[in-house]
Amino acid sequence: MPITLECVTTLDRLAAVATPWHTLWRRAGADIFQHHAWVATWAADALHRRTARLRIMLAWEEGRLVAILPCAVLRWRGLRVLQWAAQDFSDYCDALVDPDTAWPATLNMLWEGALARGGIDLLQMHQIRPDARARRILVQDGNGLHLEDRHDRCLRIDCQWPTGEAYFRSLNKKGRNNHTRGKRIIEEIGGPVRFRCLEPNEDHGPAIDRLIALKQAWLRANDPRSPLLDAEAPLLRAMMQAALATELGKLFVLEAGNTLVTGSLNFLYETKMQAYMTAYDPAFDRASPGTILIVEYAKWAFDRGLRQVDFLRGDETFKFRLGNAETLLDRYLGARSLVGHAAVNWRHWRHRLRAAAPPAPAVAMAGVESHLDEH
Repeated sequence: MPITLECVTTLDRLAAVATPWHTLWRRAGADIFQHHAWVATWAADALHRRTARLRIMLAWEEGRLVAILPCAVLRWRGLRVLQWAAQDFSDYCDALVDPDTAWPATLNMLWEGALARGGIDLLQMHQIRPDARARRILVQDGNGLHLEDRHDRCLRIDCQWPTGEAYFRSLNKKGRNNHTRGKRIIEEIGGPVRFRCLEPNEDHGPAIDRLIALKQAWLRANDPRSPLLDAEAPLLRAMMQAALATELGKLFVLEAGNTLVTGSLNFLYETKMQAYMTAYDPAFDRASPGTILIVEYAKWAFDRGLRQVDFLRGDETFKFRLGNAETLLDRYLGARSLVGHAAVNWRHWRHRLRAAAPPAPAVAMAGVESHLDEH
C-alpha cells in the first residue's frame, strides 16, 4: 500500500495527531521519551522561546499512522542542527514504527524526507540503544553520519530475585548495615522515616518544586553553567508534570517527619522501571539518602513483578555499586553544509589536542564541553 509522508511543523498539527500517535506508541511498545505528551510539552516550550523548529516526520498508510521520526532543528552558534525532538531531555531516542509494517523502508523514506527539506548544517542523533529501530537508518552508507567514539553508559539492576526482600538480602553486609544506619540518622535529624510512592490523586506540585529546588542547589555548587539554573527549569517542571499525567510517571519519596529528604521521578512500564531524576537535601548527606531511596524503590519494583530498574544515563558511583548490567548508547554526527563540515573538523581537531595534552583536574573541566559534546 502507498505510504504518504507528512512533516509536522506546528503545535496545532502536533496536537491534532495525538490520538493516532498514542495508538502507534502503544503498538510499538516504546518508552516515554517517544510519548506524544513528552514531545509535545518540549515542542511547546521550544516554539514559544524560538529555540527550535519542528521537523516531525509522519508516515501514513491508508489513513493509519505507521511510523514517526520525531526530529527538530535547533540553533547553536549560528549553526542549524538536526536532532531528536526533546533530545536533551530524553535518555533513549528512537523512531516509532508499527511492528506490522515494512518499517525499514518506511523509516528510510522519513529520514530522506527530513533531510530533503534542507536548512541543516549539522546532524546530531544521540542516545541510540543497540536495539533502536532508528539505528538501521543511521548506520547505512551514504547518509553522511559517522559513529562517534563517545558513548553514554546506562547502568541498571536486572532482577534475579523472587521478592524485594530477597534483593535486599543479596546486598553485602556493609550495604545492608549502611541502609539501616542511614535510616536511623535521618530519623535523628528530621523525625520518623517514611518511604512511599505518591498516589495519583495527590498534589505532586510541592514535591516536584522541592526536587527541582534541591537539584538547582546542587548544580549551583557543582555545575553553575547548567541551563537548569535558568531558562530550562520551567521546562523540566512541565515535562515532569506531563510524565505524571501519562500515569507512566511515579514520584518516590523518602520523608523525615514532614520534610522531603530525597525523591525520584521514575517511569514505570509492564516489566521495568526507569529512574529519571533524583535529588536530595544536603542536610541529610551523612545518611546517603539517595542510596536508601534507590534500594527502597528497587524492593518496591521487584515485589510488584518488575524485572528491571534502569538508572538511565550517567556514570555516578552509586550506579556501579548497585547495578549488575549496562547498556552503551551510541551517538552519530554528520554535516550537511560547508560550515557544518568546518564545525565537525574543528571538533575532531580539538579532541586530538585534548588526547595529546596532560589530563586536567575534573573540577576544572566541569561545564566546559560545547554543545557538540553535551547530552
